[in-house]
Amino acid sequence: MENQNLSSHIKNFRIQKGFSQEALAEHSGLSVRTIQRMEKNDSMPNADSLKKVAEVLKIPIE
Repeated sequence: MENQNLSSHIKNFRIQKGFSQEALAEHSGLSVRTIQRMEKNDSMPNADSLKKVAEVLKIPIE
């Protein structure tokens, strides 16, 4: 998956599930800045961060 699509998917799923960036950060144990970077496509998130976000949003990591 392209990084741009990944960032769009993360943001779209977060919004669909009713999470703010702050709430997703709190529930995943990540910083708000990390969530912002994921959604802005600033850098490719590491696998651990993706797994944490996927678990909170209850979506497959694929």
